[in-house]
Amino acid sequence: MPTIVKVDTEELSSKVRKALLNMLREGLFEKTGRLPAEETLAREMGISRTVLRDVLAALESEGFVSRRRGVGTIVNKHVLKVTSRMDLEKEFMEDYADAGYTPAIKEVRVYRTEANEEACQRLHLSPGQPLLVVERIVLADDREAVYCIDYIPASLIVESDYQEDEMYAPIFEFLKNRCKTTVHMGLTGIEACQTDEKLAKELALPEGVAILYLDQVGYDFDQNPVLWSKEYYTPGILHFTVLRRKVW
Repeated sequence: MPTIVKVDTEELSSKVRKALLNMLREGLFEKTGRLPAEETLAREMGISRTVLRDVLAALESEGFVSRRRGVGTIVNKHVLKVTSRMDLEKEFMEDYADAGYTPAIKEVRVYRTEANEEACQRLHLSPGQPLLVVERIVLADDREAVYCIDYIPASLIVESDYQEDEMYAPIFEFLKNRCKTTVHMGLTGIEACQTDEKLAKELALPEGVAILYLDQVGYDFDQNPVLWSKEYYTPGILHFTVLRRKVW
């Protein structure tokens, strides 16, 4: 009997979401301003209505479409035009590429350290527990754009035979492949800070320059903290936008 390959529904939904989002951005539904009926769209895309509904729910939660009974699914053209959304979790390379830059990783540093008081608070650890630290400098058109420091509890790493080259990929891939976990959601603190000697060196800026600083903790589906990230952004490269929606 032939082996039946099981389809990962999460992977299918992700592919459908990307395909539908591309169609929205390319203006496929610009004439009507809305999507076809679910039954028609599902048939044309060769997917089930269940998968389509899941994808439409995700796109609605991200603000790309709005749905209303009796009206249908409306395309939010003004939201689709935004390239850098701070309220969406995107990897650096994708974010800068979407904004029209050519992104690249300038440097990656990987090392281990012990959790200090701040790390213990963010990641719910005890003092001295081991951490994997990954520092990255991201370029946008050969200009230093982001300096990022990621902290991962070493106890989460179930496959320790990783190579440093793997850290050139998004940190989410390392979490998935080596820690068997994913970031389901993140809470981010946003503030301005000034470059000190170290930040000035990493971002090729003078000291005392005001920059954007994001402090984010990523949680898995069970609400366990799995990633703490400190991100420092060079000003004047990305124009960040936040979608704010009415709370019912």
